[in-house]
Amino acid sequence: MWERHRCEVLNLTYERLKPVSFRRALQLVIKGKATLLEEHPTLCFRSFDDIYPVPVRIVLKKMVKAGNQHVPAMVNNRNLFLRDNYTCQYCGRHKTELSNKESLTRDHIHPQDKGGQDVWMNLVTACNRCNNKKGNSLLEDINMKLITPPRVPTTYEIQHRMHTERK
Repeated sequence: MWERHRCEVLNLTYERLKPVSFRRALQLVIKGKATLLEEHPTLCFRSFDDIYPVPVRIVLKKMVKAGNQHVPAMVNNRNLFLRDNYTCQYCGRHKTELSNKESLTRDHIHPQDKGGQDVWMNLVTACNRCNNKKGNSLLEDINMKLITPPRVPTTYEIQHRMHTERK
């Protein structure tokens, strides 16, 4: 009966890992390797000395390697801004340094009308002032430089940054 009850396991970054048996989950909680997030509303496990709730969801206290650790993250503005730490890659201003009339935007390093694609290695975060200054020009044509070269973030990295941002 007990073996059909599975427990959802979350990594330290709240990334889903593969489910485990409730017994394995309970062992992790008792050993102090995980924290109980949600317990079964009616079931409990009785040992000779104690009564334990049946775990439904736990979060690990230490990071473990996950299968999607090297999977590239999806390209969207939220992930782009997280990758670039909400900082303009031309002038270096953080979103907190922008005036009320300014905002962060997505900039194509190699403009789309000149064949640039909507991919990680061609995208950076830019304030609207720098984005307007660059327009659809190539960086070398207008003597602008990137502070940090673009790179492809992993799903793990984006999830970790989202989790630390919430704290």
